[in-house]
Amino acid sequence: MTANPRPSRNAADRLDSWKEIASYLRRDVRTVQRWEKKEGLPVYRHQHDKLGSVYAYKPELDAWFNTRQLEGPDLEPAQPAKDGKIKLAVLPFSNLNADPEQDYFSDGLTEEMITQLTRLQPGRLGVIAVSTAMHYKASHKPLGQIKSELGVDYILQGRVRRAADRVRITAQLVELKAQTQLWAETYERDLRDILAVQADIAQAIAREIHILVSRPEQARLSDLGASSGKLKPGAYENYLKARYHLHGMTAATVKKSIESFEAATREDAEHAPSYAGLASAYALLAIAPFDLLPPHEAMPKAESAARKSLELDDSLAEAHTALALVLHHYHWDWKGAEASYRRAIELNPDQAPTHLWYSWLLLALGRQEDALKEIEQMLAIVQQTDPHRVVAVHVTRAAAYYFSRDYERAAQECKKALELNPNYFMLHYILAQAYARRGMTAEAIAELRSKGAAAGEVPLMDAALGLAYGSVGKKGQTEKIVEAFKAGAKKRYVPATYFGMLYAGLGDRDQALTWLEKAYEERADGLTWINVDPMLDPLRNQPRFQELVKRIGLL
Repeated sequence: MTANPRPSRNAADRLDSWKEIASYLRRDVRTVQRWEKKEGLPVYRHQHDKLGSVYAYKPELDAWFNTRQLEGPDLEPAQPAKDGKIKLAVLPFSNLNADPEQDYFSDGLTEEMITQLTRLQPGRLGVIAVSTAMHYKASHKPLGQIKSELGVDYILQGRVRRAADRVRITAQLVELKAQTQLWAETYERDLRDILAVQADIAQAIAREIHILVSRPEQARLSDLGASSGKLKPGAYENYLKARYHLHGMTAATVKKSIESFEAATREDAEHAPSYAGLASAYALLAIAPFDLLPPHEAMPKAESAARKSLELDDSLAEAHTALALVLHHYHWDWKGAEASYRRAIELNPDQAPTHLWYSWLLLALGRQEDALKEIEQMLAIVQQTDPHRVVAVHVTRAAAYYFSRDYERAAQECKKALELNPNYFMLHYILAQAYARRGMTAEAIAELRSKGAAAGEVPLMDAALGLAYGSVGKKGQTEKIVEAFKAGAKKRYVPATYFGMLYAGLGDRDQALTWLEKAYEERADGLTWINVDPMLDPLRNQPRFQELVKRIGLL
């Protein structure tokens, strides 16, 4: 126990019981007693009173906290993972409103909290990604099981209740090894103050787990706090709705997200994250597997939104990734796209989707070795912070083997991943293509016909099926798919690339090349693979094909 304080200390700053000390530090009594005993929390005992009669001074407690943060690595209770990172999971915040339609609000706050924590110190703190965290929504799994499944040291739990523009958030941080509550707080604020609440929670967690926040990040969190009262509630609500829909990752939900993102930007033209999300949504709808909007319609909107977001806040990794998607899949600006992907990764090293897209860029450029290194890096990331995305890594690695004409390894990779998720359509697509290249056409047709996606849902799958039919002489079946595409094109966008694939299957090289040239005019997404995809090998020695590859910038 520390010696008595000097008489000159300000009596107004004195706390006269464990309860008052715990309340000031926003912890429970057991926690502050442990800190006093093991970590030198400056608590004093009255000389002539009972042992339980203690007191402390607020400035000294504040100074202890600051010192504790700076010396964190020596005090840290958790053992870092193999990659040297402390690991934290934000479990989906519970929606305490009776209306389940408000789930978008609690889910959105969960994602926002993950985003804030991810930015604290990426090299030191690994935060479980939202795509994995959401699998624990309404879960009643014991803390020990969560620790085992995710390999995390800490979890942040929260509950949200909303009434009009008032929000009540209760959050607690739990250390899993000892299953000890380290910190808890309840905030009741106006919705316009929600960013300040997020900043407060992030800073409290940094103190508790001994993360030394960089000066730029401290300044950013201070700016969030300073923005208290400036947030426009209607815009933020639309933003949270948009994020909720975007995570659905179907054509319908991504379209819904665009409506809400656009509403958010109309209400607050200075909210950079809304523009970043809008850019991502538009870009996704113009590329496979969605292929729902013509690139000339979607990509300029995506680019405009991405650049606006970066103009407002160039530290947003999502905005750099969205811009990279436009440069990669629309402008075919290979150097510019690579620079944007790398900048996004620099800002958020654990953002698995960025590594995913960057890998596909490297594959399109024929940089097989670089692509495989990026894929391995992505695998390490998802194993640590986003295990539910591991199937996407297998898909990308299978594509790498397929593009390098190692069809047996591509098939093995797909089969291994199908054990994890038998409904992932791209696994069936690549497996079928690998079968077809090995002359196993019946197996290829079976993969494309009966699994993964319904007819007409994913044009890429239908085009591959038509190509497989054509390769075994069932050209009537291929022609049926051509006619179905033509009919479907009256209702929705069908990339010209897929017509080119079908005519290649029919053996009509002239028509195939005409449609691929039309795809060039459309800036159709499928052309990014033109120089590596084995299905186009029959056209590869044609002068028109070679000229097309040069115009795209791949030769």
